[in-house]
Amino acid sequence: YVGVYFMPFLNLSGHAHAEDVVAHIAHAVNVCGEDHVGIGTDGSVSAIDDLQAYQSHLAAEIEGRAKAGIGAKGERPDTSPFVVDLRGPEQFRKLEGLLKAKGFTERPIDKVMGLNFLAYAREIWG
Repeated sequence: YVGVYFMPFLNLSGHAHAEDVVAHIAHAVNVCGEDHVGIGTDGSVSAIDDLQAYQSHLAAEIEGRAKAGIGAKGERPDTSPFVVDLRGPEQFRKLEGLLKAKGFTERPIDKVMGLNFLAYAREIWG
């Protein structure tokens, strides 16, 4: 099982967008097969009410990590630990729509969005 996560380093800029997540999922399905790919994000679905204030807080954290020598390669003060246009309670519905627009049909979308994880969990912990 390969879980695709919604993090900024899905493209070289460190500012991934929903289209980068979709491309990553499509690539993973191409490499691993539709029965072995799903969502691996451990991020919250909570909405961020004040994105600008949150980004200011993150910039200070990133600066602290850089000063301590423990920052991620390519991490910058304007790097968010999430995909900005795939966040909040509607992120998974939006992703389903984007996968459909990319040409995925209902069954592979259902697998990626959770059925594959359930099958894997049943096999491992069954």
